[in-house]
Amino acid sequence: MEQNRQLPGETLSFGANDRSQTPGAGFTTLIAALPVIVYVLDSSGVFIFLNEAVREIGYEPSDLLGRHFTEIIREEDRSSVSRDAVLARIRQAEAPPAVAPKLFDERRSGGRMTRELKVRLIHGKTGQTIYASVNAYGEPVDDPALKTMFKASAPVTMGVIHDTTAAMLFQKSLEDNLTIKELLLKEAHQRVRDNLQIVASLAHLREMENGAEDSALRFEALITQIKSIALVHEVLYETESSAGVSSVEYFQRFSKLIAESYGSMGSFLPIEVDAQDRVLDAERISYLGIVASQWISELFRRSVSTEHQARIRLSYRFSDKTEELTVCGGSTLTNAELREIQSLGMEIAQALAQRLGGEVRPSQGPGFCLCLRLPLEVGSSSVLS
Repeated sequence: MEQNRQLPGETLSFGANDRSQTPGAGFTTLIAALPVIVYVLDSSGVFIFLNEAVREIGYEPSDLLGRHFTEIIREEDRSSVSRDAVLARIRQAEAPPAVAPKLFDERRSGGRMTRELKVRLIHGKTGQTIYASVNAYGEPVDDPALKTMFKASAPVTMGVIHDTTAAMLFQKSLEDNLTIKELLLKEAHQRVRDNLQIVASLAHLREMENGAEDSALRFEALITQIKSIALVHEVLYETESSAGVSSVEYFQRFSKLIAESYGSMGSFLPIEVDAQDRVLDAERISYLGIVASQWISELFRRSVSTEHQARIRLSYRFSDKTEELTVCGGSTLTNAELREIQSLGMEIAQALAQRLGGEVRPSQGPGFCLCLRLPLEVGSSSVLS
């Protein structure tokens, strides 16, 4: 310990080789270890020094030495960050700008130096865009060691580049998500408004039906139709999906909801579901649910009038060009008898079929059997695996 004590007038040495190091070697070592890109430009904007952190954007330091700084900047940004280009525009202007522009090759220092200049760089290997933030300032190189290190005899521009790509992409994803959520909220408000109009129309149609002997049944049918619409929103909320609703999940839950509704009236209504799975948008599956509930109500009404227990089979199938919703049950009808049926459920099904570009037709199956056949929806649906 005694031999390392510093005496007055002596300079403390940290190693025998320290005095033999080249001027600025320690400074260079320090800069090389920094995790940010440090660069030095000569008076014409050419790189004369870069540390090893430049490899993060696809360049070796030697790749850029002797090249102008604009070669790593996207062409669209070059005219706004180059001193020569900006000064040329200022000279042509009638009045100088109120605020000094931020420049990549800035020579000012102190309070006037360029801080947090946003610029887009070109990745040296992939050519992809890199978002960066530049702090640039110019300092006269009067220190002999720095002059030797940078091999410069005139003022240079020094700066630091921070790669902000991750932060920018994260910010963009937040903005995109916010935009999507705003669109979804707008769509939800629109969908709720449309569905309330449908509910009001259904209630009005029920009100206009003749006869009051089965008013309780009609009222229950209206309730189930409203519940089938609400079920779409429930499934959408639970899945947190903007794409739509799984047909299998919806119809399985739909059948349980219908059975519970009629069960509250003291009636047992078993429903068998046979559905292929695909994603359907909310409006389309709402219409399918309305049609299915109307037909189930018609089947139940007929079973009550004939004193036969209703057993319902609900099928949803699709091919390359069409999709079909089929509801069967009750007693078998001839085509002539089927054509004579003038019920609210049939009228609503026909109206919705027309709106969706499809048709309602009798179908082969056990008992009273109706099919809603629609052209396959293109672009907004997909088969689930």
